[in-house]
Formats: sequence, C-alpha cells, structure tokens
Amino acid sequence: MFLVTTANQSFWKTDEKILFLGEWCKLYKYKYAWSELDCEVHPYHWDDRERFRKDYIYLNNLYERYLPLLSQLMNQIHGVDHSCRYWRMIVGPWFYYFIGIFFDRYLSIESVGNKGEVTNVWLPPFEPEKYIPKNFSTFRDWNFGDDYNHYLFKQIIEALGKIPSEIKTKHLSSYPQREFFKRKPSSSGRGKDLVRKILVATGRLIPSKFNKVVFVNSFLNSKDLIRLQWELGQLPFPCTPIVISEHKPINWELRKRIVFSGEENAFEKLLLNKISQNIPSIYVEGYLEMSQKSLAAYPKHPQVIFTAAALFGNEGCTFWAANEIERGAKLVISQHGGHYGNSLLSANESHEVSVCDLHFSWGWDDTNQPKTLAMPSGQLAGLMPKIKPNPSGKILWLGFTFPRYTCQLLSVPLSGQTVKFFKEQERFLNAVLPEVLEILVRREFPIDFGWNEELRWGDINPDLKVYCGSKTMYEQLNESRLCVGTSTSTPDLETLSRNFPTITFFNPKLFELRKTAKPYFEDLRRVGIYHSTPESAAAKINEIYENPLSWWNSKEVQDARKRFVYRFARTSETWISEWKEVLSSI
Repeated sequence: MFLVTTANQSFWKTDEKILFLGEWCKLYKYKYAWSELDCEVHPYHWDDRERFRKDYIYLNNLYERYLPLLSQLMNQIHGVDHSCRYWRMIVGPWFYYFIGIFFDRYLSIESVGNKGEVTNVWLPPFEPEKYIPKNFSTFRDWNFGDDYNHYLFKQIIEALGKIPSEIKTKHLSSYPQREFFKRKPSSSGRGKDLVRKILVATGRLIPSKFNKVVFVNSFLNSKDLIRLQWELGQLPFPCTPIVISEHKPINWELRKRIVFSGEENAFEKLLLNKISQNIPSIYVEGYLEMSQKSLAAYPKHPQVIFTAAALFGNEGCTFWAANEIERGAKLVISQHGGHYGNSLLSANESHEVSVCDLHFSWGWDDTNQPKTLAMPSGQLAGLMPKIKPNPSGKILWLGFTFPRYTCQLLSVPLSGQTVKFFKEQERFLNAVLPEVLEILVRREFPIDFGWNEELRWGDINPDLKVYCGSKTMYEQLNESRLCVGTSTSTPDLETLSRNFPTITFFNPKLFELRKTAKPYFEDLRRVGIYHSTPESAAAKINEIYENPLSWWNSKEVQDARKRFVYRFARTSETWISEWKEVLSSI
C-alpha cells in the first residue's frame, strides 16, 4: 500500500492502492482525482476525544518540563540572563504550539508505521533553510498548508525508519504555500499607513509619566480607547508601533548549541532533537536585532501593559513587554473572543493566563485560575455599527471552519473531524423547510483552509445562497431577522450580548464544554437557543422563522439569555470607569 501524506498530487502513486494519512490530503476541488482511486483514509488518533484530553495534559506537562531548559539554552547562546517568564513570553507560544503539532504528526506516522502495511511513500528533498519560519506568524500560517506539513512528516518518517521512502524531486514549490487563504484584501492603503506612522511618531514624544498604562492590540475601538486613556489621566496613544522582523541567514553553528537532555520516551527524544532544526530564526539569528528594535520603538518604563491579542504574532510587542515585565511592569491580558471560559481544553487561554499578572474575562471566573477577573467586555460594548433585527429580513447562517491540519489544541473539530462538522451542517440544511431555505443566507468564514466550501455547498444544494462578499457580518445582521450560529465562537457572544435573535447548534462531543459552563448552555437549550443536533435547531427555526421576535422577546428566553450573557459576554454602560478602577489600582 502506498502512503500519501499531502494534497500535492505530485507525491501520489495512483497505480496501486493508496493510504491517505488524513482527510487533509483530499482537497474537495480535486474530488475527480481521488474519488475513483483504490484508497482508504487512515483513522485519526484524536477521534478518541478521551485520548485527546489525556494527550493534552501530557503535552502541557511536557511543555512545562522543558521550557526552563529551553530558557537556559536561549540565555547561553545569546549571552543574557533572563527569567523563564521572559522566555515563556517570547519563545513560549512557538514552543507550545510546536510540541502539540509535532506530536500530532508523530502519532499519525507512528500508527501507520507500526501496522507495517505501507510499501512506499514519496518525500521531497527539502532544504531545511527554506522551512525554518521567520517568526511565530510565519510558523502559524505555514501550518495551515501542505508544503510545511509535508516537511514535518518527512522529518518524522526518516527519523522513525518504519516506512520505506523514496525522494522525489519534481514539482516542488520554492517555499511553503498558503494559496487556500481567502482573506479579504486590506483596505489600509498608503494614506492610512502614513497617518499611522505620524501617530506612532507623535506617541514617542509623550513623556513616560503620561504612558503609565500602554495598550497594544487592545481590540477596543479608537473612540473608547481614547476615552479610557483620558480617564486614566494620560494622553491618548491610539497607535502602537509595528516592528518588522527581518530574514536572517541560518547559523547552524549557533543552532548546534540547542541541545536538550532528560527525554523520557522515543517521542521526546525525537522532538528535542528537532528543535534546533525548526525553531524560528527570530529567536536565534534575529534575537538581538529584534530585541533592540522593539525597545527603541515602544514607550519606556510603563507601569502596566494591556493587550488582548499581541502575544501570538506581534513579536515587537512581545519582546518589549517581556523586557519591561522583568523591570517590574504588570501585564494585563483581556479575553478577545469565544471559547474562553467554556471550552474544556484551550491552549491559548492556558498560555495567556500563565504569563499575565491579571486576566480580564468577559464575565466568567474560575477557582483554578485566581488571576482571572470577571469584567465587562470593552470589546463587546464598543461594537460598531449597532445591530438590530429586520423582521422581514433574511436568516443569516454563519459558516465556520477549521484548519485541515491540527494547529492548536482546543476543544473544537480537529483536522479531518471538520468533514464530520460539514456533514452536520448539511443535515441542518436538509432539515429546514423550503420556505426557510428561500430566505436562508450562509455567510462563509473569511478563511477557507482548503476545504473549498463554496464549491461544496454548490454541489450539496445549488439553491442555497452562499455569501463570500465584502459586507461585514454586522451589515448582514441588520438585513436579517435571525442569526444561526454553528460553534462556541465569538459571533454568538456578539449577537447574544446585543440581544439579536440567535439560534446556535454544535455537537458537544466535538465542542466539549467545561463543567462550570454546562449549566448555562443547558439554560439556553431549555428555551430553544442552543441545540446539540442540527435537526433540533432546524425544527426550532421552522417553528419560529415567520416571527422570531415573538419567541425571542418572551420572558423565559430573555431570562436565559441574560444569565448566559452575564457569565460569558458581559457588557456595561459603565465599563470604562470599572476598568479605570482596576487598572489604576495596579
């Protein structure tokens, strides 16, 4: 049996039976190429969600065990003496992600190799220098695509030696590709770039005493951010610098010094051996320059650094913040989206809580996380434009999707489980009345990840209206009578907090909830807002679609919504004064 690990058909041998390593190999737009083959798909290890939970705990412990060693190595090769917390902020996000990603790929290859049924696999002769990411953002983006993952599988296959392999040299791309992205073009333009540069330059002139609390990627709208800064008694500083990391030649002699010890099993031995070949250049070759540029660009000596999303990808802020925290600054991180507080497993939440001094939630608290403080959300309070249902409008169905390759550890559909997620969406579509279908509009997620959803829906039901245009979700909501959600993500929290009629459905076996969240979702289920099956959600919509507001405005629905919102999407007209009090006390 021939093993295929990638969607790149240059590495498929189609004249014998094929074992696809995962659903990521089978791009829907190329269904004609694989649907007629003699093939099967290898079972995905984390279809056993209990195994996923246990592996999540193991990988967390593994990260905590080796992060101090990586911190020591970073200090040694750069001739510095920073704390483990410093390195947790800088290299921790990559290290945490890489451990989980590499383990996921390792489990797939190990399982296939142990069966002994594969006779060959074609691998590319990648040059390692081309596949060392520049920074965390590059690493994250590459993990969505085929080329970089093919490179990871190559490393594991060759190291384990359990699967016969052959190097194939034709049809290789120069660098990892991400052609499946569907991000809308940026509208910033030169004019806005110039304004930003002027604001950043002006901000540097503000004395430190007026920058006691520095906001970076706060997810607050500009008006609210300026108001909050005035309330704190400091001059408005609406724009923070963007520090660009440069490509640096790979220094293999330096990387040879990244050597670990203490591994407890075969996976750990392989993982630790591969760190030096995979760690982004910004943490090795580019470290000194990035550190200097960041400290020069950002405000000096803040007392508090506040961010919502700078720790994953904003390297300039991360380098600066880590340095200032060692000098005594406090780090406050705010929740910036869904899954927080309700998802059973959440790698991002775990990392943010571990590095901060205080964590603002959108209303929830946790006795196991004493750093978390229930606060009204400034992000939700500042949503613009305002949304209001149109009683004669459409029904807006919010599409959602997930990467083809597992990229982070979170209680959502992982990798090929997204196909099951799509099947449940199809079941919903098949269960709605023709009259509902007539006014149903599916808004696709802005990134496709290679699942070719627009094409899928056209094949499933050509009568379904699929929207991939430039209107914002809020603009479409104002044209709609009802919103249909499909996960535990941010849009549901936005519509519920804005009292917009909403029905949501998701499979609790793929979107596992933590114990403390279940009573609130049960509250929503009881009144018909949340549904655990697509058929149940469709039945409710069939029942109330003509006049959703009549159902939505009933006392029992509103009471359940308010309890849920207060816990997971809290807002307040006085949120600025509440934030001021907490930030001032710090």
